[in-house]
Amino acid sequence: MTPKRPFTYTTDAVVLRISNLGEADRIVTLVAPVHGLIRGVAKSARKPGSKLGGHLDLFRHVIVSVRETRTLHGLSQVSTVNGFRGLRDNLQRFSHAAYVSELSERFSVENGANRPLFQLLINVLESLETTTNQEMIVRFFEMRLLQLNGFAPELSQCVETGVELEPNNHLYSPGRGGLIHNDSRPTGETALLPASLNTIKLLRFLSKTDMPQAGKLKAEESDIRQLSRILREQIHHVLDRRLRSEPFMDEVRTHHDSGHVIKQIKSSDSD
Repeated sequence: MTPKRPFTYTTDAVVLRISNLGEADRIVTLVAPVHGLIRGVAKSARKPGSKLGGHLDLFRHVIVSVRETRTLHGLSQVSTVNGFRGLRDNLQRFSHAAYVSELSERFSVENGANRPLFQLLINVLESLETTTNQEMIVRFFEMRLLQLNGFAPELSQCVETGVELEPNNHLYSPGRGGLIHNDSRPTGETALLPASLNTIKLLRFLSKTDMPQAGKLKAEESDIRQLSRILREQIHHVLDRRLRSEPFMDEVRTHHDSGHVIKQIKSSDSD
């Protein structure tokens, strides 16, 4: 019986993660619009003068040839569509790009087509390269990612009673996926987050707007922090885990010198 020949295809993809293999190879994790999550080996990518190494860098939008195998696929014939150089030259932009890339990886599966997620990632990386409102672009990404995957937060009715919520301060339950009226706190439930009226307005706006409008959105720092906590805790509940890029992003936000962390993230292959 003739062995089945490996299947080879060419696809757009974004490089989400890279790590070293042996003395010269590189393991690369990508996300593609039709083939979903791809883990492959770029042979000799770390050798000087390699035609692959320069293209298979973090956050790059590439066109790549993939040779399917039972384990790690083979990657070859790579060209760059958009290198997003500005994301690697600025520490804060880099940290946000690392976060949205990890989120894209966690919400993707092998051979699972997800064109909307792929296009969302491309659009957000483009925006993060130039925007002056990175925090709100990341919050927009979190909200849209939850919506695309069927986990849109309930922001109009109390998830405990089903009653329409009046304009006021309320609570947010990541476990129930939405807002809870202040007077309807479930007995024994402690994982409830404060949600001020302004934060609720921000959540509702992000759930309905587009990215250019999100990039123009201004808010008080306290409301942004509350908004971030709600969306991140909702994502933690959905994924049942925290993301390894979060501490790095938070450290950069507080203006610590984290230049060494970039090298660690580029060389890390931890899950």
